[in-house]
Amino acid sequence: MSTPTTAEERPAPRADCLAASDGGITFDVSGPAALGTVLVLRRRGGKGAADELRLPLTPPDDGAPARAVLPATAQLAEGRWDAYTETGEAVQPGIRDLRVLVDRAPASGPVAVRVPYPTADGRLALRCWRRAPHAEAGELAFAPERGAMSVTGVLYGAELGDGPVAQARLRAGEGTHEVPVTGEGGAFGFTLPYGPLAEEAGAGEERLWELWLRPAAGAAPVRISRILDDVWDKKSIFVYPKQRLAGHTVAPCYTGDNDLCVRVTPAG
Repeated sequence: MSTPTTAEERPAPRADCLAASDGGITFDVSGPAALGTVLVLRRRGGKGAADELRLPLTPPDDGAPARAVLPATAQLAEGRWDAYTETGEAVQPGIRDLRVLVDRAPASGPVAVRVPYPTADGRLALRCWRRAPHAEAGELAFAPERGAMSVTGVLYGAELGDGPVAQARLRAGEGTHEVPVTGEGGAFGFTLPYGPLAEEAGAGEERLWELWLRPAAGAAPVRISRILDDVWDKKSIFVYPKQRLAGHTVAPCYTGDNDLCVRVTPAG
């Protein structure tokens, strides 16, 4: 006589994810026999109706997993969206095929990015961005002899006009430094000296300078980020060389939201 399977022994629901070039995502969900009729995506920290999306889940057939599709047209607010079954059980990540996200060139309209990823406690989530316009950071170059870094990138949803500048804005402060931007159309580039950022750093304090692009005089600044790939959190993955200036070490970095910054830290 077989022993009944308990909830603890029952396989947890698991989803394989396939990203499409248009921004859609297919979820193939396997696990318990009764998954329900929908896959639920819920924005972390959200409380409104727009913070939950219910995707129809096709019933499994001949052992195949149930399938749900997040269409490219679905509008998900920026943030982290956790995946659940209809009964509220967290879904675990399976195989994630995200090859089409690498070096993706978005179509016209708002830049919408969704990257499935495993959370620290083993659940499946989506990191979502939705920006209009968007300044995508490209390669960074360094000039230690001048104490500076150079940034190139592409602006989506707008073009450079007259008097474009890049801004380094002090987080949790009022300091701002501007440097001229070169480029044409959506392509932009600039060189940012580290000296003024290090000199303004407080004694014994770490400072973080956020980088923005103002496409033209009088235009609203656009946050410079790097989101058009399959890396959901670049904070500890993209590590750049440090330079020492005015008793501080200075280096670019990405935040947990993949926004480009410059970190100034007291040396020693």
